[in-house]
Amino acid sequence: MFDRRALPGTIAGALGLGFAIAAIITQQAALVIVAGVLTAICIVLVLALPNRAPVRYKERRDLQEEADKLARENDQMAARAAKFEAEAIAAREKLATAMLAERSTAVPAETPATPAPAGPTPTGPRGDDITDPETGVFTQVFFDASLGKRISAARRGLRPLTVAMVEVVERVGEPDVAQPAAKPVAEILTDPLREADAVARMDSGVFAVLLEDTPENGAIWTLERIRRKISEDLPGCTVRAGMSCYPAYAFDADQLVGQSLTALDAAREWRQDRIEVTTASPED
Repeated sequence: MFDRRALPGTIAGALGLGFAIAAIITQQAALVIVAGVLTAICIVLVLALPNRAPVRYKERRDLQEEADKLARENDQMAARAAKFEAEAIAAREKLATAMLAERSTAVPAETPATPAPAGPTPTGPRGDDITDPETGVFTQVFFDASLGKRISAARRGLRPLTVAMVEVVERVGEPDVAQPAAKPVAEILTDPLREADAVARMDSGVFAVLLEDTPENGAIWTLERIRRKISEDLPGCTVRAGMSCYPAYAFDADQLVGQSLTALDAAREWRQDRIEVTTASPED
């Protein structure tokens, strides 16, 4: 629809064009001056119209609006991620407290008198079901107890989650292949992780890494950082890792752990550092 407010500028532009054509035909300088004046009037009238800003200004304004929109979306995503991370930390602490309380109350009413076992008296909670006394990371008991709850939380929040099984060995390919001291490995594993993430030492000596709110690409990047750090700080050691992700490859804890261990077996077939991602399907 034609905008009546643009009529004066249109008339001035048309007259300027007419005088310019006449100046070209007649070669009269006066007509050139008149055409230039009319063209200037046309430009002034067009710029004076509302919502008729120059193209470059409109582009800058649109870009600024888009940048502001992206900034708001990033702030919202960061706030949701921080909330989810805080919930993960709180849930982990709640589970640990519940496990400690359950263990402290699970004492028989009457126990037969038996002689004390020989050897040093253990210090700390019996069995220490939550943290590994050698490394300070979580135990397999705690990891197994918490994984299902973390998957449920990820399902409610529509967020991804990754489980990786990491094995560090030295003298790979030789008959006396063995695992190095566990504590330095645990320290390297926990260093790049967020507080909401978790590392556990499984009964087999393999380390389980739980990465909250992390899809496949982010998990591979994190494991690669760990691999490089181990190569730098523990020369002669080889890193093999297998990983699976919720919900891309698995829907429950058993699937995640089983697929990660299978991927780890595939990584063990290499005589060098190797990170394997499961190829299984949630329907398997």
